[in-house]
Amino acid sequence: MKADQVLTAHHDVLRGLLRQLAETTDDQVADRRRLRDQLLRELEVHTQIEDELFYPAVRDVSPLLSLAHAEHRQIDEQLATVMRTPVDDPEFVTEVRMLSSTLHHHTFEEEQRMFPQAHALGEERLEQLGRQLQERQEELGRSGAMRLIVRLKRMTLKLV
Repeated sequence: MKADQVLTAHHDVLRGLLRQLAETTDDQVADRRRLRDQLLRELEVHTQIEDELFYPAVRDVSPLLSLAHAEHRQIDEQLATVMRTPVDDPEFVTEVRMLSSTLHHHTFEEEQRMFPQAHALGEERLEQLGRQLQERQEELGRSGAMRLIVRLKRMTLKLV
């Protein structure tokens, strides 16, 4: 898969998790915690592979990097709000929907504007970058260090 296809597939995973989370009810506390924590892990992995591999690769062909980084910060801020909202709070789903909206805007910008710009890198480079993104995504998914980062972030966000 090419880089844009790898990232779009992962965007679909993130959108799916947010959709599932928004469809839960206040009495589905365990499901909300599980989905929220899975979303946190997936967002951490996604942000890392974009920041480490994709954004540096498209730096010379896309003027949208500053916007993408700003959107990552917005997603982090909204995710922090979701993490701090008790899963049985009636406002939880509202916060999830706000995060979903922020993520939707970010993924739209990437998929509709940045990814077409990335095609200037050429098919071969996009294929190579796609392989690198997939490998790094899998590596981070298995990484004990990533599990620790996610655990610490979850604890920190809940304490603040």
